[in-house]
Amino acid sequence: MEQPKEQPKEQPQDQPKDLPPRTLKSVVNTPFKKAMFVVQIISYVLIVGSPFIGGAIGALLGLKAAKIGGLVFGIFLAGEVLFYGSLAFLGKEVVLLIRDKAKIWFKKKKGRKSNQVN
Repeated sequence: MEQPKEQPKEQPQDQPKDLPPRTLKSVVNTPFKKAMFVVQIISYVLIVGSPFIGGAIGALLGLKAAKIGGLVFGIFLAGEVLFYGSLAFLGKEVVLLIRDKAKIWFKKKKGRKSNQVN
């Protein structure tokens, strides 16, 4: 009995057909790029966690609310600088990889209605 052939994974529309699909392993392939990818992950933590990190540091230091707000803003800003700095070193391929993955994550499933009540 013949085995069914596997369907090839769909490639992004902006990627030529003769290139292999983008993967994290193929894009982050040098020690420097691996380090920059770690910096990018740290930036995600700083951006998302800035209110919690800033609040915890401010509470430990006994700061007033206005200073804690400034601290939260500074942590958020540091996360943004690290994020865009790491993207500059990682290059266009990582940006495209992140965009492709985000499209998959946020893509609505076919046949599922958004106004459906469970």
